[in-house]
Amino acid sequence: MKSENRSNFYLINKPKTWTSQDLCSKFKYLYRFNKVGHAGTLDPNAEGLMLVATDKYTKLFNYTNETDKTYKVTALFGYSSDSLDTDTQVIQNEAIDLNDKVSLLEKYLTSFLGTSMQKPPLYSAVKVDGKRLYKYARQGKEVEIPEREVTISEFSLLSHEGNKADFSITVSKGTYIRSLILDLAKKLNTTAVVSEILRTNIGNLSIDNPKYISDINALQKDKEPECIHWSSILDLPIVKIDSTTSEKVLHGELLDNNLFEEKNLTIMEYNKQIAALYTPFNENYFKPEKVLI
Repeated sequence: MKSENRSNFYLINKPKTWTSQDLCSKFKYLYRFNKVGHAGTLDPNAEGLMLVATDKYTKLFNYTNETDKTYKVTALFGYSSDSLDTDTQVIQNEAIDLNDKVSLLEKYLTSFLGTSMQKPPLYSAVKVDGKRLYKYARQGKEVEIPEREVTISEFSLLSHEGNKADFSITVSKGTYIRSLILDLAKKLNTTAVVSEILRTNIGNLSIDNPKYISDINALQKDKEPECIHWSSILDLPIVKIDSTTSEKVLHGELLDNNLFEEKNLTIMEYNKQIAALYTPFNENYFKPEKVLI
């Protein structure tokens, strides 16, 4: 079944307790791809939608516009843990009944909307001085955690019962849900941990997509699942080329501006696949930015 180039995109559910790399390794082993990569890491504690690419399409993640992500999140208020979720020892600090705080809760949710600075949790993969934060945490070392700019476009309460609440949250790339929940709890003068995270959307891609692979363990080696067409992932102009032009692309040659209707980064399509990405070079030519054939 192995071939030199079977480049495609897939939507796959990452099971809870798996790392994002676990998912890629399993998929690569099943179908003997040369390479499998993913966009948007999910913590082991989280599950849900992952965008996966195979072979040469793994080089295209930087060109996707699927950056905003939506999560369904369950939080337990009045509790705390070192990792801000239930992966480490959870301590109950106080008994909370959210029925008494619903109006305040909904008021504070709106205050998070927009762009702000966020400090990632210590148990995260963010690097400081070339070392991931979770490694400092496991060694018990103190480290200054840098803040980063994040944007929250949705933060809504879905349901609540006792100390537990479910939220729908849409955020920009690099936002940590665990930190967001803790910041919300602080506004309520309490603590909180995340018990469940389900990623439901990456941009316009959804777990409701008919090609979504909901159970990777149910896949069969002799039957590859359906892929997501690259045009659903990359929102760029497309120029279809013939075999003569494809030879020029293969050798990284400049292409005449007359081939291009738009003077922007453009997909060069050959035999229904992405042959290359070309970008404006000067008044007369486009140059190759990424060659995939």
